[in-house]
Amino acid sequence: MNQTKNQLTDNMFSYKFKTTFQFFKNSSLSLILLLTFSLSAEEPAAPTLVLGNVLPEINYTNQWEEPSPIPSETTKVIFIADMDASKIIHPILEKEGKGYLESKQAVLVSDIHRMPSLISKFVALPKMKSYPYTLRLVREEKLADPFPRTKGSLTLIQLKAGKITKIQISNLEAEIRSFLETQEKPSQSNR
Repeated sequence: MNQTKNQLTDNMFSYKFKTTFQFFKNSSLSLILLLTFSLSAEEPAAPTLVLGNVLPEINYTNQWEEPSPIPSETTKVIFIADMDASKIIHPILEKEGKGYLESKQAVLVSDIHRMPSLISKFVALPKMKSYPYTLRLVREEKLADPFPRTKGSLTLIQLKAGKITKIQISNLEAEIRSFLETQEKPSQSNR
């Protein structure tokens, strides 16, 4: 009887151990599968800008917290992705003064979503409000992902009838000025 009781206890222990082990094995496998699928189910990368396509629709606000869509007559977009790039364009535009961008059918878009909110609120935005031109601001992560960028350079985008005809990345003042000064020749109709 004692031996049977010990065998029974051993069998029960063995059964409990096996079921507990099986539970953890299945749980671990489930967890690994769940993590694998969740990592592979990340959001797809935003497509980059493509010649012939239109700019992505973004609800821009300006430095004065007002809605600031890109006007339909715009032919040039200058995209600023970082502080080094902004140090290239701002002196050019400050020298040219109020109304310069509009006269060139150009807009300035700045991605500030990475900027810490305290810096943005108390340092950057007050400085931006002093500019004599409008800055269209991207404040949310991923919205500006389609814009190609290189650290320390501006992305220059040429538009014709709202479609992208040229994308250039530059950090040279002469190239940026040339981009702004170049006027698109109107297409001639056949008679």
